[in-house]
Amino acid sequence: MRRTLFAVAAWIAVLAVAGLAAPPPEAEVQGFYEGAWKGGAGEGGKLEARVVAQGKNVYKIHIDQQAAGGKVTKAVLDGKPAGDKLVFGGKARGVEWEGVYANGEIRGRAGQGGEFELARVIKKSPTLGKKPPEGAVVLLDGKDFSQLARRGGAQWFLGDMTRNGWTVWEVPLRIIAGREPAQWPSKDTVLPEGWELGKERRRADTVIGIGDDGSIQIPRGGMNSKQRFEGSFDLHVEFMTPLRATARSQGRGNSGVYLPCGEEIQVLDSFGMTSYEGGCCGGLYRWKNPDAFDKFSLACYPPLTWQTYDVAYRVRKGDKGKPAGYITVHHNGIKIHDNVRLRRKPRKGNFHFQDHGNPVRYRNIWVLPVKGE
Repeated sequence: MRRTLFAVAAWIAVLAVAGLAAPPPEAEVQGFYEGAWKGGAGEGGKLEARVVAQGKNVYKIHIDQQAAGGKVTKAVLDGKPAGDKLVFGGKARGVEWEGVYANGEIRGRAGQGGEFELARVIKKSPTLGKKPPEGAVVLLDGKDFSQLARRGGAQWFLGDMTRNGWTVWEVPLRIIAGREPAQWPSKDTVLPEGWELGKERRRADTVIGIGDDGSIQIPRGGMNSKQRFEGSFDLHVEFMTPLRATARSQGRGNSGVYLPCGEEIQVLDSFGMTSYEGGCCGGLYRWKNPDAFDKFSLACYPPLTWQTYDVAYRVRKGDKGKPAGYITVHHNGIKIHDNVRLRRKPRKGNFHFQDHGNPVRYRNIWVLPVKGE
């Protein structure tokens, strides 16, 4: 570990450059960090941290400080801009922490004679890109949309990302006749004899851009599986929440995965955040939090990072021999629900992917019916 002790003069120099340059983009700063610390008495250990963008270049950094014997100390620091750098500071158990971000690293001091350094890391879910097994129904692969329906049966307007968000305009065609027209507008004859264009013009919809990875932004009103499913199944979903740094709680990249029985697995940017019962990412909405749940250990990845849900839903006999649904969920490879009995009874139904007005993206969604359970 390189020595990173800072003299008082160095800190003054850092702060003096404030206003000379713009701070780094939030998307480049927020995320996971790993590193090490060393105390003034020679002790030391590993560090893990989550840097969370709060908007307007303000941050929270949640640090897990690991020491000998498995002891873990948690620290929460505040970050703010100082020119083209960011400075972090705070106190944990009477120890003052001070650090500076630059070029993907945070270095500084902790307590009398102590020092630390952290480097930004990109984590990847172990099931990212998992291929559908034989017998699976592919709901979304970015090529075939025959298994997905927009809410209300709305038409899909699709294009590449260069057309994403383009407006779909509509004008009316009409004819005034005493009986049904002999010829209707078609692709070959757009304006048959007797038909005329109306004066009205309206924005009907927007184009949904398909990414090179086959991903799409959740359409207005959400989307459903066309096929209805009954009984046990395995479900794989990949999603990415946007960076909405100034938003809080349910406004921070909100969506949801609804199972055929009607239960919802919440989708949200919960990186370094908490929420009400079942309201965070991976929560069974409104009634159960993930098993790994706090600002330091939530399985949620930072926004703008692809994440995965792997869901095993099983229908078995419950109390009094009546069928009940049980669910096991892995979020980014971490088990967050273990054989939990659901409140809603098993039923035949559709999968629904919720639109909550946030630009959440989905890709690689498939479901494998499991027989004999």
